[in-house]
Amino acid sequence: MTRSLADDQLPLEFTPAASRLPDRIVPMRPTEGAGPFDDPGYFFEPWWPGIRAFVLVEGGAVRLRAEALGDPLPAFPELAEVARIVRSDGAVLDATLMVLDARGRPSRTLLERRLRGDSPGGRPRDEREAPPARGTPAGSRGSAAMVASDLLYLDGESLALRPFAERRGELAALLRPSSWCLAGRGFIGDGTTVATGLGALGFRALSARRLDARLRAGPAHDAWYRVPVTAAPRDLPPFLALLRRLPF
Repeated sequence: MTRSLADDQLPLEFTPAASRLPDRIVPMRPTEGAGPFDDPGYFFEPWWPGIRAFVLVEGGAVRLRAEALGDPLPAFPELAEVARIVRSDGAVLDATLMVLDARGRPSRTLLERRLRGDSPGGRPRDEREAPPARGTPAGSRGSAAMVASDLLYLDGESLALRPFAERRGELAALLRPSSWCLAGRGFIGDGTTVATGLGALGFRALSARRLDARLRAGPAHDAWYRVPVTAAPRDLPPFLALLRRLPF
């Protein structure tokens, strides 16, 4: 039987809906700071050792944008589970991706292996699941961890005109409790104390964001600094233990 052209067309209700989120994100880039400082108008937090990525959550699906990777999901298959952790739809998170070793410590070696594609993908972990223990098959490739530091879109709407303090508050309320995907922790005002504590834990830099600053594409100027700190010559502690030991 001859079929008409109309028979081959998809019904309207099955036509994919246009995304509310941007196809391309021009990131705000931090200014290199000279050293730690105190200022009640700034929020200070660790500069996590990983790669920066934008995590887009829409319709129960997750997309990643990372400068280091064309398509980061094959290297970080665990992050497909982020949609179960985010309480709202149409969100874009500015985050740092890390790979933890079998002892739960951020590992530059394992991160580089994933970026090169040396390690096979694994099953997505439950959002409450701890990092794999030593001796498990997943332990050789490490496990993913993510710390979100900013929120760019919420419910499909840009937050670019809202100050960082408001975006940060929305971010804290957005993520459900998780041991491997969370909003970063920080302290307002006392950057020198935070720098001292981070240096003792092995960090090499801290992030300083101006609380009243809006998002901007390109150079951040005084809205965001990456500030070097004097780090102790040792590896970072396990991820969860590290969060409990941060001085804020």
